[in-house]
Amino acid sequence: MNIDAYKQHIHNGLRRLEELVSNINDIIENRIEKNLKVVSKTLLVDLPDSDAFTVEDFVRMQERHIAKQSTLLQGKNVEIDYAVRDLISTIHSYKLDGQLDNVVDEEVFKLRKHYNHFMYQALLHCAKNSMNALKKRIGSRPALGDTVQPFFEVEINLAAPNVVLSPSLDEIQECINRSAQAILKCFKTVREWSFHENEPASTKTFFDRITKDIEIVRVALLLTGCIQGIRNTVQDYLNSFTTYNWLWHEEKNKSYQEFMKVEPSLDDYDRKLRSFGAINDEIRSIEDIHNIGALSLTTLSIKDQLSSECH
Repeated sequence: MNIDAYKQHIHNGLRRLEELVSNINDIIENRIEKNLKVVSKTLLVDLPDSDAFTVEDFVRMQERHIAKQSTLLQGKNVEIDYAVRDLISTIHSYKLDGQLDNVVDEEVFKLRKHYNHFMYQALLHCAKNSMNALKKRIGSRPALGDTVQPFFEVEINLAAPNVVLSPSLDEIQECINRSAQAILKCFKTVREWSFHENEPASTKTFFDRITKDIEIVRVALLLTGCIQGIRNTVQDYLNSFTTYNWLWHEEKNKSYQEFMKVEPSLDDYDRKLRSFGAINDEIRSIEDIHNIGALSLTTLSIKDQLSSECH
């Protein structure tokens, strides 16, 4: 081979190598890494800042959102898997000189395992971000001078002899637990990759690996107790209504007979009626909504019930 033919051979080889590197970079950057970032940043919860929800509405909203995002994760998982396959095919298609060895299967296996690990890490990040966002939004406490936008609408009712929440704090906690479970169940639909050519599609999913991760376990445990932090504050507020518990604890006929024993005058009747009027005004002046953390406590029901007892 003369020098000109040799130089032409080298230039052709460099051009082919440049095309190979360009194709490899395009697959890695635009089809693998970009999709991995999308998976990693996907939030599996829908947490609006401006609205409060009933417990059932919240659960339904999360289940709808998670189902939609689950389809996105399944699609991205397949896209990344096929991108890695195309990457390997591109490398295999590059013709080497006779004295150079072709790519061995062991290296192909390592490459697929490498990107499968990154896929797992992206899904893990997605799960952790979603559960942390849920915990932060629901378990948030206002800093000094700040306010927290309430998330759950809760009614305060009179259920003699007690003042209760509807739904109860336990029911709200159960709703949060169901939402966390729905987040994790999402990964039952995202299948693991097969690592060898012509191997049938894997029936395993990423669910087992993700749910065994210690960080996921830790966040899940924190979520199961995120309402606990405001339980005492809520109970203190409910106890404030015990000021009026005589309205439903005392027997009205008995109280009336006691009043009549003193042979009341018209002025006594007037004072007694005025006192009940003042109590009723005091009841009506109670704020309609009292926010504690992520809970919006509505008092309209108990105010109507107390006013009825007062009348």
